[in-house]
Amino acid sequence: MPHNAFIPLKMRAPLLAAGLAGLLSISFYSAVATGGDTPQSSTGVLIHAAQVRSLGVAETTRQLPVSLSGVVIDTATVAPDRFAVILADQTAGIYVLTPPNARDILSGFQRGDWLQVNGVTGPGQFAPIVIANAAQKLGTTNIPAAQPVTYQQLITGALDAQWVEIKGVVHRIFEPAPGSEVGRIIIAADGGLLPVRCVMQPGGPIQVDSEVRVRAVCYYQFNQKRQVLSPVLQVPGDVPVLVEKPAPADPYSAPLRSAVTLLRFSPDNLYAYAHRVHLRGVVTFAQAGSYVWIRDGNSGLRIQTQQRNKVQPGDIIDVLGFPTFGAYPPGLEDSVFRKAGSAQPPVPLALTNFDEAFDHEDDLVVLNGTLTQIQFVLDGVAFTLDKNGRLFKAVLTMSLARQARSNWEVGSGIRVAGICSLVHDDTRPFAGVWSPQSFQILLRSPADLTIIQQPPWWTLKHVAMLLGVITGALALLTGLVVTLSRQRLREQERHRQMAEAEFAAILSERNRLAREIHDTLAQGLTATSVQLRLAKKHVNGASEAFGRHLDAALSLVRDSLREARNSIWNMRAHVLETGDLSGALQGILKQMADGTEIASSLNVTGRVRRLPPVVENNVLRAGQEAIANAIKHSGAKQVNVTLEFEEKRFRLRVTDNGRGFDPHNPPPSDGGFGLMGMRERAAEMNGELSIRSAPGEGAEIQLSIPLSGA
Repeated sequence: MPHNAFIPLKMRAPLLAAGLAGLLSISFYSAVATGGDTPQSSTGVLIHAAQVRSLGVAETTRQLPVSLSGVVIDTATVAPDRFAVILADQTAGIYVLTPPNARDILSGFQRGDWLQVNGVTGPGQFAPIVIANAAQKLGTTNIPAAQPVTYQQLITGALDAQWVEIKGVVHRIFEPAPGSEVGRIIIAADGGLLPVRCVMQPGGPIQVDSEVRVRAVCYYQFNQKRQVLSPVLQVPGDVPVLVEKPAPADPYSAPLRSAVTLLRFSPDNLYAYAHRVHLRGVVTFAQAGSYVWIRDGNSGLRIQTQQRNKVQPGDIIDVLGFPTFGAYPPGLEDSVFRKAGSAQPPVPLALTNFDEAFDHEDDLVVLNGTLTQIQFVLDGVAFTLDKNGRLFKAVLTMSLARQARSNWEVGSGIRVAGICSLVHDDTRPFAGVWSPQSFQILLRSPADLTIIQQPPWWTLKHVAMLLGVITGALALLTGLVVTLSRQRLREQERHRQMAEAEFAAILSERNRLAREIHDTLAQGLTATSVQLRLAKKHVNGASEAFGRHLDAALSLVRDSLREARNSIWNMRAHVLETGDLSGALQGILKQMADGTEIASSLNVTGRVRRLPPVVENNVLRAGQEAIANAIKHSGAKQVNVTLEFEEKRFRLRVTDNGRGFDPHNPPPSDGGFGLMGMRERAAEMNGELSIRSAPGEGAEIQLSIPLSGA
């Protein structure tokens, strides 16, 4: 029959119903399994659901034309203005959605209606879909048989919008919300858990631990990158969940098992792990709404539960739960329990060595160790302890850590009590025993951590504190020394400024006195000398005695004038007022050497700069004396003067190649100063005067002055 042939319902409904039912039941899911690769019609219109499903995202966005004929498997209101149906033809099921504000295109149809749908392709949010532009009911027919699938097939993401069937055991039941009939169940199938949305009747046959067969449309949870997360099964409203084996009427009447028998080898329990087991034990620790730990005989067991009944250590409880496959060791999940009695709180098992912990997984234990590290992690505080050279951890949850005292110190001897949890390598062996490598202790309260020995004083913390104190003291001492040094430098600067001011005042006064002597006494003596010479010319006929008296007076006047001029020279360093030190010494050297056969030179090294006035005046006088001695008394042919300006020291060196002398018995000076005066000037400037000479070997006089403290 052509896909677009419309048969009047009154005439051909029985034929259509019978023919479509047979066609769908025979070939529908065999086509799904093989991909349903059916060619397009000659007009280029997609006519089968499998063709749409095979398109890539880019192709579906081109809105290719579609014309499908199939049966409605399920319906859904997507939004107030949009409606969707799951339409199945002989190749596959497909999600068909109305455009916005066009829900009436599909909203009038029901499950089992045979439709002709025209539309275009769309990318959908996960798998390709059809956006319907028009739909027409051709009749009604039987729903085809659901395709049996496995959990491994469902998690591939390939069965979106397909009509499937799977069996499993009910683990959890979520009752419908008030005013609704739709609830959820979680079934275990092929080792995986599947959420199933279905209509549930109060007191119906669906109970935890019942074996059920589910026929449903497969949907998926996925992320924003169109990647599958998990399958979700949606059971149409008129399709019942078939209970193939009801749960026991009284599950607590089942025989008691012990924890050590869970998942042990038995040729008869091929499917037994899928059902709940019944155990009894004494509570060692409980976290309401999440986990309860019990001791069953000599073994511990962890029980996962959403039950919030309050229990405490020592309570005896009966537990119904599903064994967890793949855990080490197995625990129970999706469990319920009821209190069966009370006993004394269990005593922690004392472990004397590290390896004993591997035999007491999930049991309450106690052992000692040395605290080596404290770490604040996301969910609490982790204590690393050393037990005979091997490390393990004890963990205190954050809510309990806030209640604890914070007197934990690395190096302390610690006793910890709590639930033992084994730690394994990430790589499991291919087969055989999977041995644990370490363990950790879950502390139930701050009281489970007891300090039994204080740490030695020389811990890393105390050493760090001591180093901090020493560093602080050194920093304080350094600061004090720097402060005192700065104060001393400021005091020295103040004294230097005062000395310079005093010297400037003295120098100014000496210059004034020099001017006064020059303008009065020296001028008067000069005039007297002139008058005496004139008088001598006019008394040529006088007595010889009178002439001698005039010569004596003239000699006295000349001596007094010379002394006055020397005093003026010593009091007034006028050459420093108009030039620098090197220029002044150059002038003195030139003045004294002119008119003689002595060769002279002056050399300057280093960064030339002005020195403090006190220093320059004393250096000038010492240099003047050394030059005068070399030129007047040494009989030298060569006199050299050197000035060395260093960063923190100044040197004046005067050398000659004259007859030399004995430094310990120097010749007297006619200027009134000599070597003694030069030494006094050197001492005044905190400097040193060195003399190197010997008879017949010339002489070198060196004046060295520090500048850093000037």
